[in-house]
Amino acid sequence: MINENLDKAIRIFAEFLNNTWNTVMPLLIERYYTTDESSVSDWLQANWEILVERKIIKLNFYLEVYGEGADFNGTSSRITDQNALPNFSVKINQSSQDKIFDFLNEKFVYISNSDFIHLVSFKDGFYHKEPIFNFVLLEDEKGIERVVQINDIKFDLFEIKKRKRVKG
Repeated sequence: MINENLDKAIRIFAEFLNNTWNTVMPLLIERYYTTDESSVSDWLQANWEILVERKIIKLNFYLEVYGEGADFNGTSSRITDQNALPNFSVKINQSSQDKIFDFLNEKFVYISNSDFIHLVSFKDGFYHKEPIFNFVLLEDEKGIERVVQINDIKFDLFEIKKRKRVKG
């Protein structure tokens, strides 16, 4: 049930970005009409925490940051609780048994438990942080960046196991 809620929440988040991006971006423009990337990252992280994280996991539990995370709180990449460490990560799995197309590397691949980075668009051979957010940037188990269509994958929630500190 949690994975279904996560998958639905991220797809709604993609719709939210598609519907609000062009309205909000003029507010995040710096002098000389260049985009302030840290403000964009802050806005994305704040909305990720409120719209996705709070929708799918209990209070005092946290997801890994969205994309680059926020710059708002200095050393923390979070907006709402700067001291929080993630308890959960979002993983990407393909939604069928067939290979799916990796647009970035231009080949068919199998995707299993890959790390979700953020939603993107894809044009001119590369991914972009702009609408229409119908692709996903991920890092596979070999550390290779891949871009796949959102309709070819599903989002799964994985608990981050706490590592015990070894005395030595």
